Amino acid sequence: MELAINEIKLQAKKLHKRLKSGEMITAKIEKQLTRLNTNLTELKLKHCLTIVSQQLGFVHWHQAHQFFSGISENNTPLNWGTYLYPEQNDVFINEWFADYSQAKIVLEKHPQIKWLLPYKQQFIVVEKDFIDRFKLDPQATELWRFINHDLKASYNSKAWDHVTAAILKQRFLNVT
Repeated sequence: MELAINEIKLQAKKLHKRLKSGEMITAKIEKQLTRLNTNLTELKLKHCLTIVSQQLGFVHWHQAHQFFSGISENNTPLNWGTYLYPEQNDVFINEWFADYSQAKIVLEKHPQIKWLLPYKQQFIVVEKDFIDRFKLDPQATELWRFINHDLKASYNSKAWDHVTAAILKQRFLNVT
């Protein structure tokens, strides 16, 4: 799974360049730098990879890299992060499930108008308005049908990688 990984690396490089050029840093970025015990003069790309990973709901770059590469650790529940649930989407009323099989039942009842998305170790079933907020390109939008609107079941496939990379790209367009 290269597209999603490459998108994260690209976003980290952009962040690194912005911060090194002296662009204004947000309080959130400042807090993350403090937690990483670094400042702008010591800032390296690895720090930016961690910052971007944390913005996607992962503890560090290694965890994000394993997830987006499709490398799962045996006997460990998969942490899906929060990349599919940006803050601006919290205005929607969605159906939340602790168990994938329950979420899948709801999706199967409404396969054309609902989507199943993982969130950390839970699952949400959302409607079209939620998906529209991702502002995906037509090719990524078409792939939703190919993966049956289910990002968990399609995990680690080329279609999942393409949709995920498109979501990541759009998610970082307005992030500073």
